[in-house]
Amino acid sequence: MSADRQAFQERLDRIGQIFSDLVEHAEVSSRTRCPYRDRHDLCTALFRCRNQLASPSDPDQLSCGHDGTFDYRTAWEAHPRARVRAKEKIENIKREAESRREDRSGKAAPR
Repeated sequence: MSADRQAFQERLDRIGQIFSDLVEHAEVSSRTRCPYRDRHDLCTALFRCRNQLASPSDPDQLSCGHDGTFDYRTAWEAHPRARVRAKEKIENIKREAESRREDRSGKAAPR
């Protein structure tokens, strides 16, 4: 292997090691740090979270109150009933569309 090629390979290996360290740190951090918390500890989420804190100086700006001591994913507000209602609504829309197709064609729609 030529000296240039060997130097190039050493640089590639070094870059690979740097990125490997970055990925490892990101993976560990992702288990405890809220992904919507920016570097200034502001919340960038476009939904409500129980960890959002209003800023005393700017009520429109929310800071992230997540302290990294728990699984932040449970903080996201979820509305299971809304999910069930949405699922039922989708099923009704499907049935209505199928019925309209049957009416137009005069025969049952394929399933």
